Amino acid sequence: MLQKLVNRFHHLDALIRKRATGTPSELAERLGITERAWYKIRDELINDLSVPLAYDPQRQTYYYTKEGQLIFGFCRPRTNNDMEKLEGGQ
Repeated sequence: MLQKLVNRFHHLDALIRKRATGTPSELAERLGITERAWYKIRDELINDLSVPLAYDPQRQTYYYTKEGQLIFGFCRPRTNNDMEKLEGGQ
């Protein structure tokens, strides 16, 4: 079940970054959820996670108002040892 949720968010993120979500009802159908469920998720993304998400009614798509993407998973902090191994460009 958790993997299905993560996959849904990856799919959502890809559609948003491509600006290819369609209308709210079309997006809900693509995600396999109801339109009402989409609005609940959208509100939680914006209000609880501060995702900069907006809707363009002319293009009929959602988009991020700032550059970025949704990432769900485990991320460990970098240590000083990890930082010493990094190599930079010119």
